[in-house]
Amino acid sequence: MDPKSFLGSVSASIMGFLGKGRRTVVLAPPRLHSGVRFPYGPFQFKFQVPKGASYEIHACSNLQNWQPVSAGKSSGDPVDYVDSEASKFSYRFYRVLAEAVLSGNAVGYVTISVPPGYSMIANPLGAPSNTVSSILPGAPEGATLNKFDTRLFKLTENAVQGGKWINPNETLVPGEGAIFFNPTSDFKSINFTGEVMQGNMLLPIAAGFSVRSSQIPKPGRLHHDLGFPISAGDVVHLFDRDRQNYAIYEYDPKKWDSNPPILGVGEAFWIGKTKPGNWVQNLVIK
Repeated sequence: MDPKSFLGSVSASIMGFLGKGRRTVVLAPPRLHSGVRFPYGPFQFKFQVPKGASYEIHACSNLQNWQPVSAGKSSGDPVDYVDSEASKFSYRFYRVLAEAVLSGNAVGYVTISVPPGYSMIANPLGAPSNTVSSILPGAPEGATLNKFDTRLFKLTENAVQGGKWINPNETLVPGEGAIFFNPTSDFKSINFTGEVMQGNMLLPIAAGFSVRSSQIPKPGRLHHDLGFPISAGDVVHLFDRDRQNYAIYEYDPKKWDSNPPILGVGEAFWIGKTKPGNWVQNLVIK
């Protein structure tokens, strides 16, 4: 072969290879955001992936058994997904698989129903703003929210007056809990939306009384399934919304094996601890 022809052929091959390299798109993990639960049921969120990338939207209710619910190819514009099946679930979570890359976060909603009277509630998702004006915007006139101040050893006071919370910047973050009062004669729905907390999460539990909740939005036995650091002498109070009274669980290994306190998603509880501890929870969505 003529040397010039050989070099020309090699040059063309190299340029072709480099050209293909330039067209390769390395996807960053998509980010899900702008989650909202509509009063009539659907849940909506947004994400964006590069033009031409294929994606799948996965959903589940237990943070383990993910199932594809939608798929498509990106036009380059933000994808605005609406789950019309959301009304069938009290809580549901979502992630996105773009090509072979999982989204860097998962979003979802948790809907709890509060009867007339008192309930112990918790915000199990990380919202852009965890202020009560943002996460409890539709609370009825006369509704109250009380958190327990462990330093002053008393309940804080917040209420809806004139259609607004008197302390709109008070926060309710995952791991905390509060006593909510529904002054109406009807059941009311509270919708929490936001990101599922992930990673290694540590929540200090002080000695004495406090109100706490799980940072992971799943139900289960408080100590075995949710990893609460229980020890001799500790007492848990769960509030029965229907009967409007407390169920008391003093820690006893034998009794708790057959009748442990079971915590629902979006539910808070009183804990009286004899000594401080750390509530460690770990979640990695994969």
